[in-house]
Amino acid sequence: MTSRMIIPRDEAARHLAVSTQVLVRYETRGLVHTVREGAVEGYEPTEIRRLWTIVSCQRELGINLAGVEAILKLRDELTAVHQRLDAFTRELREALEAEPPADSDA
Repeated sequence: MTSRMIIPRDEAARHLAVSTQVLVRYETRGLVHTVREGAVEGYEPTEIRRLWTIVSCQRELGINLAGVEAILKLRDELTAVHQRLDAFTRELREALEAEPPADSDA
C-alpha cells in the first residue's frame, strides 16, 4: 500500500491563516475534498493548491464564495477540455503514424 502525502486540516488552516471551520465550510460546499489515511484526515497537495486559490480569490480579489465556486467550476471544465484535447491529439498522431505512406507515383 502506498502512502500519500496528507496535510491535516488544522495544519492547512494554520498555513492559510483561516479557521478550520472555514475549511469545513468549503468541504460542505464541495469546493475541496478531504482524504483519510489511518488516523489522519486532511488534504492532498492538489487540494491544498485549490484551497490556496479559494482563499486568495476571497482575500486578495474580494470575490465572494459563490463567485469562487463559479471560477473553480470553469477551471475544472477547462482542465477536462485540455485533457480531452490531449487524448485526441495522441489518437490522431498514432493514427497518422500507423497510416501507410501515400503512393508518390500518382
